[in-house]
Amino acid sequence: MKVKIYTGILKRIIFGRSIKKMNFHFQKDESGKYYRKHYDDDDKEGIREIKKYCRRRLLRCTLNDDSMERSTTYRANFFKSDKGIFGGGKYYFCAYCGRILTKSKATVDHIIPIALANRSPRHKRMLTIRGIKTVNDVRNLTASCLKCNSRKGSSGGLWIVRGYFGKSWIRVMLKEIILLLIGGIALYYLCNFLYNTGLYEFLLEK
Repeated sequence: MKVKIYTGILKRIIFGRSIKKMNFHFQKDESGKYYRKHYDDDDKEGIREIKKYCRRRLLRCTLNDDSMERSTTYRANFFKSDKGIFGGGKYYFCAYCGRILTKSKATVDHIIPIALANRSPRHKRMLTIRGIKTVNDVRNLTASCLKCNSRKGSSGGLWIVRGYFGKSWIRVMLKEIILLLIGGIALYYLCNFLYNTGLYEFLLEK
C-alpha cells in the first residue's frame, strides 16, 4: 500500500520537515507533487495514524493499492499478448487516431490512466466491472502514437471510450470502411445532383 500526502507550497514549508521525519519521500509525477511512503497492507495501525495526522492538518492523503501503480513490464506484456495487424507483431494501429505504426514507433498507453485509477473510485470501478484487477492488465493497455499519448495524458472521458473502441484493429478498419462508404455515397449524390440540375455541363463549359 502506497500512502501519498499532497501538499501545496505553503503546507510543504510548514509540514514538510515533520513529514520527512516519518520517512516519507518527496516526488512529483503526472498526478502532482506529494510525499510518498510504502506501508504493508497489514500495518493497519500505521495507516490509521498517518490518516489521523493528515486529517488534523487538513492535508489530502490517498491510499494507493500496489495493483494501481505502473509496472516495469507492462509494455513487454502488451506486445507479448497483442500481435498487432494480421498477427505479425510488426505493425499496430493507434487506438485514438487510427494511424498505422511500426512496433518501434508505437507507445503503450493505459486506457484508464494510472492517475485516475488511483484517485477516482469511479474509474477504479470501471476496471473492476471489466474484471481487471490491476491497471497494468493488457485489457487496459493499447497501442498509441506518441502525439495522441501526449495529448491524452491522464485525461478520461471520451479518451477512454476511444481507447477501448480503437483497441481492436478490426474495429478501426470497420470505422475507416464506414467513413469511406459514407464519403462515396455523398460524392455519388453530389455528382447526381449536379448532373440533373444541369450544373455539370455548366461547370464543364467553364
